[in-house]
Amino acid sequence: MTAQEMMVRSEIRQILNEAGINRETIKQMVKDTITDVVKAQVNQVLMERKEKDLKEVVIDYLNSKLWDIIHRTTDEVVKQKMRWLDFSVKVDVTDKSKKEADE
Repeated sequence: MTAQEMMVRSEIRQILNEAGINRETIKQMVKDTITDVVKAQVNQVLMERKEKDLKEVVIDYLNSKLWDIIHRTTDEVVKQKMRWLDFSVKVDVTDKSKKEADE
């Protein structure tokens, strides 16, 4: 970095400090701006859609949420029931190539 660039950075930092703007302030300003832009875009999309389209979107969303809830609940119930079951698994592993060689 050249001496001129360092001086410019120093001056900019001083101006921002005098205005009460620091790194956290800038982060919050950017976050707020992005949030406002996203909200505006969502509102625009909602206004452009027909009522029928919105109804389908809401129904699809609710169906997917309902499916997730049913899936999680079913998993929990099955896990709880499996804890009470007592079962064992027996596995017999043999090497068939040795049996064939012996014969």
